[in-house]
Amino acid sequence: MADDRVKVVTIMNYPPDLRYRRMCHAFLDTVIANGGESVTILFEDHPPAVSAEHRRLADIEVRQCRSFDVGHSHFNLRFKLPNLASLDHPFLFLDADTVTLSDLRPLWARRHDKPWVGVNHQWVPADPRTHRSPFLNSGVQLVGDPNFYDLRAILAVQEAAAPLRRAAEFTKEEMFACPGADQAVMFRYFTTIGYDYTHPLVGHGWNSCAGVTTITRDGSGRWTGLTTGLPDVYPVHINHYWSQFKPWAIGCPVYDSYAGVDEAS
Repeated sequence: MADDRVKVVTIMNYPPDLRYRRMCHAFLDTVIANGGESVTILFEDHPPAVSAEHRRLADIEVRQCRSFDVGHSHFNLRFKLPNLASLDHPFLFLDADTVTLSDLRPLWARRHDKPWVGVNHQWVPADPRTHRSPFLNSGVQLVGDPNFYDLRAILAVQEAAAPLRRAAEFTKEEMFACPGADQAVMFRYFTTIGYDYTHPLVGHGWNSCAGVTTITRDGSGRWTGLTTGLPDVYPVHINHYWSQFKPWAIGCPVYDSYAGVDEAS
Protein backbone atom coordinates (compact mmCIF):
# COMPACT_ATOMS: atom_id res chain seq x y z
CA MET A 1 0.00 0.00 0.00
CA ALA A 2 1.28 3.44 -0.94
CA ASP A 3 2.44 5.64 1.91
CA ASP A 4 0.62 8.96 1.40
CA ARG A 5 1.76 10.55 4.67
CA VAL A 6 3.12 14.07 4.37
CA LYS A 7 6.87 13.47 4.49
CA VAL A 8 8.67 16.58 5.69
CA VAL A 9 12.45 16.85 5.61
CA THR A 10 14.38 19.61 7.34
CA ILE A 11 17.91 20.43 8.49
CA MET A 12 18.65 21.41 12.10
CA ASN A 13 22.33 21.98 12.64
CA TYR A 14 22.23 24.91 15.02
CA PRO A 15 24.51 25.59 18.00
CA PRO A 16 23.00 24.92 21.46
CA ASP A 17 21.36 28.33 21.69
CA LEU A 18 17.95 28.73 23.33
CA ARG A 19 16.73 30.99 20.53
CA TYR A 20 17.35 28.34 17.88
CA ARG A 21 15.96 25.55 20.05
CA ARG A 22 12.77 27.53 20.61
CA MET A 23 12.53 28.28 16.89
CA CYS A 24 12.93 24.57 16.05
CA HIS A 25 10.34 23.65 18.69
CA ALA A 26 7.86 26.00 17.01
CA PHE A 27 8.80 24.55 13.62
CA LEU A 28 7.97 21.00 14.73
CA ASP A 29 4.82 22.03 16.57
CA THR A 30 3.37 23.82 13.56
CA VAL A 31 4.43 21.21 11.00
CA ILE A 32 2.86 18.39 13.02
CA ALA A 33 -0.29 20.40 13.74
CA ASN A 34 -0.75 20.96 10.02
CA GLY A 35 -0.44 17.41 8.76
CA GLY A 36 3.26 16.59 8.91
CA GLU A 37 3.07 12.94 9.93
CA SER A 38 6.63 11.94 9.04
CA VAL A 39 9.54 14.29 9.77
CA THR A 40 13.17 13.55 8.92
CA ILE A 41 15.70 15.87 10.56
CA LEU A 42 19.19 15.98 9.07
CA PHE A 43 22.18 17.32 10.99
CA GLU A 44 25.94 17.29 10.72
CA ASP A 45 27.58 18.10 14.07
CA HIS A 46 24.92 19.76 16.26
CA PRO A 47 22.24 17.20 17.23
CA PRO A 48 18.78 18.78 17.49
CA ALA A 49 16.67 18.70 20.63
CA VAL A 50 13.39 16.90 19.90
CA SER A 51 10.77 16.70 22.63
CA ALA A 52 9.10 13.46 23.69
CA GLU A 53 5.76 15.02 22.77
CA HIS A 54 6.89 15.62 19.19
CA ARG A 55 8.05 12.01 18.93
CA ARG A 56 4.69 10.85 20.26
CA LEU A 57 2.70 12.88 17.74
CA ALA A 58 4.73 12.14 14.60
CA ASP A 59 7.15 9.65 13.12
CA ILE A 60 10.40 11.55 13.64
CA GLU A 61 13.77 10.37 12.40
CA VAL A 62 16.94 12.22 13.37
CA ARG A 63 19.69 11.38 10.90
CA GLN A 64 23.33 12.43 11.09
CA CYS A 65 24.77 13.11 7.64
CA ARG A 66 28.12 14.22 6.32
CA SER A 67 29.25 17.04 4.10
CA PHE A 68 30.36 16.38 0.53
CA ASP A 69 33.28 17.88 -1.35
CA VAL A 70 31.63 20.02 -4.01
CA GLY A 71 34.51 22.47 -4.18
CA HIS A 72 32.89 25.15 -2.04
CA SER A 73 32.67 25.49 1.74
CA HIS A 74 29.21 27.04 2.08
CA PHE A 75 27.05 24.79 4.28
CA ASN A 76 24.13 24.83 1.88
CA LEU A 77 26.37 23.61 -0.93
CA ARG A 78 28.45 21.04 0.90
CA PHE A 79 25.64 19.69 3.11
CA LYS A 80 22.11 20.77 2.22
CA LEU A 81 22.25 20.31 -1.55
CA PRO A 82 23.95 16.88 -1.71
CA ASN A 83 22.01 15.38 1.18
CA LEU A 84 18.65 16.43 -0.21
CA ALA A 85 19.67 15.15 -3.63
CA SER A 86 20.56 11.78 -2.08
CA LEU A 87 17.08 11.10 -0.69
CA ASP A 88 15.31 8.28 -2.47
CA HIS A 89 11.66 9.11 -1.75
CA PRO A 90 9.31 12.04 -2.43
CA PHE A 91 9.52 14.73 0.25
CA LEU A 92 8.60 18.25 1.22
CA PHE A 93 11.69 20.14 2.37
CA LEU A 94 11.11 23.03 4.75
CA ASP A 95 13.85 25.16 6.22
CA ALA A 96 13.80 24.92 10.01
CA ASP A 97 13.50 28.71 10.25
CA THR A 98 9.87 28.51 9.11
CA VAL A 99 6.52 28.04 10.80
CA THR A 100 3.60 26.36 9.07
CA LEU A 101 0.27 28.16 9.27
CA SER A 102 -1.92 26.04 6.95
CA ASP A 103 -2.68 22.41 6.21
CA LEU A 104 0.27 20.90 4.32
CA ARG A 105 -1.79 18.17 2.65
CA PRO A 106 -2.99 20.26 -0.33
CA LEU A 107 0.63 21.22 -1.02
CA TRP A 108 1.80 17.62 -0.61
CA ALA A 109 -0.78 16.50 -3.18
CA ARG A 110 0.93 18.71 -5.79
CA ARG A 111 3.96 16.40 -5.78
CA HIS A 112 2.23 14.40 -8.50
CA ASP A 113 2.03 17.42 -10.82
CA LYS A 114 5.74 18.08 -11.40
CA PRO A 115 8.98 16.35 -10.36
CA TRP A 116 10.32 19.39 -8.49
CA VAL A 117 8.41 22.45 -7.31
CA GLY A 118 9.84 25.57 -5.72
CA VAL A 119 8.81 29.14 -4.97
CA ASN A 120 10.51 32.32 -6.12
CA HIS A 121 11.81 34.92 -3.72
CA GLN A 122 9.38 37.69 -2.95
CA TRP A 123 10.26 41.29 -3.66
CA VAL A 124 11.02 42.48 -0.12
CA PRO A 125 11.30 46.27 0.29
CA ALA A 126 13.91 46.04 3.08
CA ASP A 127 16.19 43.61 1.22
CA PRO A 128 17.90 45.01 -1.93
CA ARG A 129 19.04 41.50 -2.92
CA THR A 130 15.45 40.73 -3.88
CA HIS A 131 15.04 43.77 -6.14
CA ARG A 132 15.75 41.90 -9.36
CA SER A 133 14.17 39.42 -11.72
CA PRO A 134 12.48 36.46 -9.98
CA PHE A 135 14.81 33.80 -8.62
CA LEU A 136 14.48 30.69 -6.51
CA ASN A 137 14.20 30.53 -2.73
CA SER A 138 15.17 26.97 -1.78
CA GLY A 139 13.64 27.12 1.71
CA VAL A 140 10.59 25.23 0.45
CA GLN A 141 11.05 22.35 -2.00
CA LEU A 142 8.40 19.86 -3.05
CA VAL A 143 10.16 16.88 -4.60
CA GLY A 144 7.83 14.41 -6.27
CA ASP A 145 10.55 12.57 -8.21
CA PRO A 146 13.80 12.19 -6.25
CA ASN A 147 15.58 11.02 -9.41
CA PHE A 148 15.07 14.49 -10.87
CA TYR A 149 17.26 15.85 -8.07
CA ASP A 150 20.43 14.95 -9.96
CA LEU A 151 23.43 16.31 -8.05
CA ARG A 152 25.97 15.49 -10.78
CA ALA A 153 23.94 17.27 -13.42
CA ILE A 154 23.35 20.28 -11.15
CA LEU A 155 27.03 20.66 -10.32
CA ALA A 156 28.10 20.06 -13.93
CA VAL A 157 26.09 23.08 -15.06
CA GLN A 158 27.66 25.22 -12.35
CA GLU A 159 31.15 23.98 -13.20
CA ALA A 160 30.62 24.93 -16.83
CA ALA A 161 29.47 28.44 -15.87
CA ALA A 162 32.12 29.23 -13.25
CA PRO A 163 34.12 26.27 -11.86
CA LEU A 164 33.52 25.85 -8.15
CA ARG A 165 36.90 24.20 -7.74
CA ARG A 166 38.62 27.39 -8.91
CA ALA A 167 36.29 29.65 -6.96
CA ALA A 168 39.02 32.11 -6.02
CA GLU A 169 39.33 33.11 -9.69
CA PHE A 170 35.72 34.28 -9.87
CA THR A 171 33.65 36.93 -8.20
CA LYS A 172 30.59 35.79 -6.29
CA GLU A 173 28.40 37.33 -8.99
CA GLU A 174 30.15 35.25 -11.65
CA MET A 175 29.91 32.06 -9.61
CA PHE A 176 26.24 32.27 -8.70
CA ALA A 177 23.32 33.17 -10.88
CA CYS A 178 21.46 35.00 -8.09
CA PRO A 179 21.70 35.64 -4.33
CA GLY A 180 22.15 32.53 -2.22
CA ALA A 181 24.26 29.42 -2.59
CA ASP A 182 22.45 26.12 -3.18
CA GLN A 183 19.44 28.00 -4.54
CA ALA A 184 21.67 29.96 -6.94
CA VAL A 185 23.24 26.76 -8.26
CA MET A 186 19.85 25.11 -8.67
CA PHE A 187 18.39 28.22 -10.28
CA ARG A 188 21.16 28.18 -12.87
CA TYR A 189 20.60 24.46 -13.47
CA PHE A 190 16.86 24.81 -13.99
CA THR A 191 17.37 27.83 -16.26
CA THR A 192 19.98 25.98 -18.32
CA ILE A 193 17.80 22.91 -18.89
CA GLY A 194 14.69 25.02 -19.52
CA TYR A 195 12.73 23.65 -16.57
CA ASP A 196 10.03 25.77 -14.93
CA TYR A 197 10.15 24.81 -11.26
CA THR A 198 7.18 27.00 -10.31
CA HIS A 199 3.58 25.81 -9.92
CA PRO A 200 0.54 28.05 -10.51
CA LEU A 201 -1.05 26.85 -7.27
CA VAL A 202 2.10 27.10 -5.14
CA GLY A 203 2.78 30.81 -4.89
CA HIS A 204 4.62 33.15 -2.55
CA GLY A 205 2.20 32.34 0.27
CA TRP A 206 3.89 28.95 0.58
CA ASN A 207 7.29 30.56 1.23
CA SER A 208 6.67 34.06 2.54
CA CYS A 209 9.30 36.28 4.11
CA ALA A 210 8.54 36.99 7.77
CA GLY A 211 9.53 40.60 7.15
CA VAL A 212 6.43 41.13 5.01
CA THR A 213 4.03 38.92 6.98
CA THR A 214 1.65 39.83 9.78
CA ILE A 215 0.60 36.93 12.02
CA THR A 216 -2.44 36.98 14.27
CA ARG A 217 -4.77 34.46 15.92
CA ASP A 218 -8.19 33.83 14.43
CA GLY A 219 -11.41 33.25 16.38
CA SER A 220 -10.54 29.62 16.99
CA GLY A 221 -7.06 30.43 18.30
CA ARG A 222 -5.19 29.32 15.16
CA TRP A 223 -2.31 31.35 13.84
CA THR A 224 -3.00 33.00 10.49
CA GLY A 225 -0.76 35.12 8.30
CA LEU A 226 -1.26 37.85 5.70
CA THR A 227 1.30 39.77 3.71
CA THR A 228 1.87 43.37 4.67
CA GLY A 229 3.73 46.20 2.96
CA LEU A 230 3.43 44.59 -0.49
CA PRO A 231 1.21 45.58 -3.43
CA ASP A 232 -0.68 42.29 -3.15
CA VAL A 233 -2.23 40.95 0.05
CA TYR A 234 -2.57 37.18 0.25
CA PRO A 235 -2.69 34.44 2.89
CA VAL A 236 0.62 33.13 4.19
CA HIS A 237 0.80 29.36 4.60
CA ILE A 238 4.51 29.04 5.45
CA ASN A 239 6.27 31.94 7.14
CA HIS A 240 10.02 32.04 6.55
CA TYR A 241 12.38 33.80 8.98
CA TRP A 242 15.32 34.04 6.61
CA SER A 243 18.29 36.37 6.81
CA GLN A 244 17.71 39.42 9.03
CA PHE A 245 14.12 38.43 9.79
CA LYS A 246 14.78 35.85 12.50
CA PRO A 247 11.76 35.48 14.83
CA TRP A 248 13.46 36.98 17.90
CA ALA A 249 14.62 39.97 15.82
CA ILE A 250 11.15 40.91 14.57
CA GLY A 251 9.05 40.05 17.61
CA CYS A 252 7.15 37.22 15.94
CA PRO A 253 4.08 36.36 18.05
CA VAL A 254 4.38 32.65 17.27
CA TYR A 255 7.95 32.55 18.55
CA ASP A 256 7.15 34.77 21.51
CA SER A 257 4.33 32.40 22.53
CA TYR A 258 7.00 29.79 23.35
CA ALA A 259 8.66 31.87 26.04
CA GLY A 260 9.23 29.62 29.05
CA VAL A 261 8.66 26.39 27.13
CA ASP A 262 11.20 23.69 27.98
CA GLU A 263 12.69 22.78 24.59
CA ALA A 264 14.95 20.07 25.98
CA SER A 265 14.45 16.60 24.58
